[in-house]
Amino acid sequence: MISKVSTQPMPATSFTKKANLEVYEFLNFDDRQDFKDAYRGFMAPLESKVIKDESGEVVWDIEKLDYLNDTAPDTVNPSLWRNAQLQAISGLFEVVEGIYQIRGQSIATTFFFEGKQGVIVCDALGSTESAKAAMELYYKHRPRKPVSAIIISQSHADHFGGIQAV
Repeated sequence: MISKVSTQPMPATSFTKKANLEVYEFLNFDDRQDFKDAYRGFMAPLESKVIKDESGEVVWDIEKLDYLNDTAPDTVNPSLWRNAQLQAISGLFEVVEGIYQIRGQSIATTFFFEGKQGVIVCDALGSTESAKAAMELYYKHRPRKPVSAIIISQSHADHFGGIQAV
């Protein structure tokens, strides 16, 4: 059976355009505090923006999100677009002393909780390659303590797929 579902994007309806324009009137998009907050604690940029497996297949490419630098299209709620822009801010960040996160090496964020004897890793990302890149970035800027525990915050593969690399 041949699917009749179109893969081509549809233009926004007049209702959607109107609703999305109202969001611009309701929210203050000139206030950039949320971007300043998202960069707080920034320590280092990603070293691996395109991550490939052993066969050369791309398993993660943060550069695919570059389209978010554009203005939200008529089909997308501008507030959701802005949230996606904030989520795309990547690198190694210090949350507070002893707690660090790496954003942008996978769809999930990984956290590092530094203890006296080792580091606890929360969420091992979506692939061993992504997790390996995250671990290398973390250890390049933080003490090389052994991993003493791994926390998987939920059962989606993007939170445990890289556990072997951790």
